[in-house]
Amino acid sequence: MPAFFMSITHTAQPPISQQALQQLEQELETLLSRRYGDITEQQLLSLLKLKSFSQVADSQLALFQVHFVLYHLLYRIAARWAANETAHIEIGLARIKILPWQNALPATPDTKAAYYAEWQNYWRMTPMGLTERLNQFWQFYQQRYLSPPDVKLSDDEALRLLALQWPCSQVELKKAFRKQSLKHHPDRGGDQQAFVRITLAYKKLLTRF
Repeated sequence: MPAFFMSITHTAQPPISQQALQQLEQELETLLSRRYGDITEQQLLSLLKLKSFSQVADSQLALFQVHFVLYHLLYRIAARWAANETAHIEIGLARIKILPWQNALPATPDTKAAYYAEWQNYWRMTPMGLTERLNQFWQFYQQRYLSPPDVKLSDDEALRLLALQWPCSQVELKKAFRKQSLKHHPDRGGDQQAFVRITLAYKKLLTRF
């Protein structure tokens, strides 16, 4: 087993029973074993019919919790498949790629594996913490893909890019941003400049609140 998977430990309980978690893992592994190539996070969630594991009122936090459980299981399966030389699983942003096993393909350490292994990271996340984490994430990708750095948008352009009409609530803004950013994200085959403009549109409209 690759060294970066061996150090994973579990220090808190999952949001569902161990039996339910194992059943979900089996269903996910069956889905993955039937296909090679790319599959999106949303496709997996739909196929598994995963829904919120709690009654949290914040919709973004509920999405995070479902995402966390899925990625926890993905990294477990990836570790097992690597140990058994079954196949390579590349786990990216909202997209998973399954490749036939190749001994010559180097194992690349993934620091996110340790994060998703710890259930305490699931439980400690709050709506405020999630907002901060998302802001840091989008800032990183904006800096990575933004060119040129002086892109300017009008309010009308920002609303059009996010398919919104004013007035809208902050919740509606966040939902629209998530939908459009995932659609156009470069790591999912989207256009880099479109992704940058969507990010800027979100930040511009966010200042209205």
